[in-house]
Amino acid sequence: MKYTTRSLMSRRSALLCGAAGLATMLPGVAFSQGNYPTRPVKFYVPFGAGSSSDITARTYAKVFGDIAGQSVVVENRGGGEGIIGARAVLGEPADGYSILFASNTVLSTNAAIRKNLPYDPLKDFEPISVLEISYAAVAVPASSKFKTFEELVQFAAKNPGKLNHGGGTPTYTLWNEWLAQLLGIKVTNIPYKDSGEAAKAVAAGEVDYAVTAVNPLLPLADGGRVRILMFTGDKRHPKLPGVPTVKEVGPKGYEALIYNAVAVRAGTPRPIRDRIVEIIRQASTMDVVKERIAAQGHTSFFSGPDEMRKFQVAEIERWRKLVSETGLKFE
Repeated sequence: MKYTTRSLMSRRSALLCGAAGLATMLPGVAFSQGNYPTRPVKFYVPFGAGSSSDITARTYAKVFGDIAGQSVVVENRGGGEGIIGARAVLGEPADGYSILFASNTVLSTNAAIRKNLPYDPLKDFEPISVLEISYAAVAVPASSKFKTFEELVQFAAKNPGKLNHGGGTPTYTLWNEWLAQLLGIKVTNIPYKDSGEAAKAVAAGEVDYAVTAVNPLLPLADGGRVRILMFTGDKRHPKLPGVPTVKEVGPKGYEALIYNAVAVRAGTPRPIRDRIVEIIRQASTMDVVKERIAAQGHTSFFSGPDEMRKFQVAEIERWRKLVSETGLKFE
């Protein structure tokens, strides 16, 4: 059975209920966790301040600290498509005091596109949980002749290679290549360092379109600088009620999404990992967490370790297959 975001989210309620009952059914587990944490905890974010992962980490930091009874420090270690931050966690002891808050790029994409990746997201890290999911959008410059997604696709089909796409990070490039593959079109990718830069490139007319995160596009759309043609979620975005979804106008089976998740270094003692899972689960139910995540237009989520690992494996397999089929080069 194909493992998708929808299959992950369909199990949300069951997972939350199951995790909630675990502490009461198995008191010995809680006891074996000892007094963790007994000193401050550090959240490592492999991207800069203001990034999606950074906002998520800071949202959880205060609540995690309140539940755990210890202060939490958020440390940004950006650069190298998240590699620097991932390696920073691996340079710390596997004791649960250095926790990775990361996105697709670090936990899935890098493993699929880089032959010499200096870490393995499946072997070097233990999953804790997916925390939130958000979706992307297809946008064109406000001056573009394309008024609808269908018009963009029709032109691309008749003019192979003529349109160019602004790719903010490899994950966004893969999203576009997947979309192009499903539509049977050929376009030229122009890389940018992140989604914000790709959104600006669309607004400036440097590229014909981009598949990128919604948040950087919203102020540009409000300012009349870009036109958003499609949202990749199942339901229309609350701030883009006039924009059709991928289910309405896009190819069947397409899922361009961003996820943020938590992991710890492999080798972290099981009782401590279980304690971190429980703290994160409790934090995910707090109104302040759900409200701050919703304010970004994201969906608050708690998957638990097993479902997070299944999702990681499915994403890595999907992207490796796509890279093999398209011959994409990232290094």
